[in-house]
Amino acid sequence: MEEKQLGMIAQFKKDVRRRMLTGLLLILPVYVTFFVVKFLFGFVGGTLSPVIKKILQFYGVAALPKSSLDEFIITFLGLILTFISLYFIGIFAANVVGKSIITYFENLLTKTPIIKSIYSSVKQIIHSISLPGKQAFKRVVLVDFPKEGAKSMGFVTGVSNHGGRKKISVFIPTIPNPTTGFLIFIDENDVTETDLTVEDAFKALFSAGVLIPESISSAIKTKDTQVSSPNQNPF
Repeated sequence: MEEKQLGMIAQFKKDVRRRMLTGLLLILPVYVTFFVVKFLFGFVGGTLSPVIKKILQFYGVAALPKSSLDEFIITFLGLILTFISLYFIGIFAANVVGKSIITYFENLLTKTPIIKSIYSSVKQIIHSISLPGKQAFKRVVLVDFPKEGAKSMGFVTGVSNHGGRKKISVFIPTIPNPTTGFLIFIDENDVTETDLTVEDAFKALFSAGVLIPESISSAIKTKDTQVSSPNQNPF
């Protein structure tokens, strides 16, 4: 009887843990999505929130914000004003006068020490991502990094020439912050191709390997088979 009660208690604990884990897996994506949206809303809308407050003070509404609702309204108006400003900046940059002014200020930035390096790098990265037909991450591959036999996921970002030999540049992101990582130059034959999309690769990175598509395992097995097959004795 006592063993039966202990078994029921153990089963109850196991069931509670399983239910809590299921609830966590359901609520965690919602929480992360809400956190990201909230951050972007506050960041973009908050950029021009001081302007909105100055306008309200000019029209005699100096007491705002009184509550969190007022703060939300101001941030929302700042968000709308940001989008409108970006639209008119795009119109201004498309005409002759706007292009001339932008070129003049770009020349100033590119001639200023320290600033020119930062500005040129950021501009080049943004153009490589936004221009049609160009992708910052061309395809997803697996490379032996940091040592031979240890597979790391990387993104092919371009082709370069090293000592007369053609090499591809591969960016290997780190987790949990994939905006940092390692840039290596490697021969084309030394990488393992995958059928992963960039989106699937980032899902695997952000989940710390929990959401690993089957094609990664298939790619590793295919590469291992290709390497080991010449040494196999068919008899």
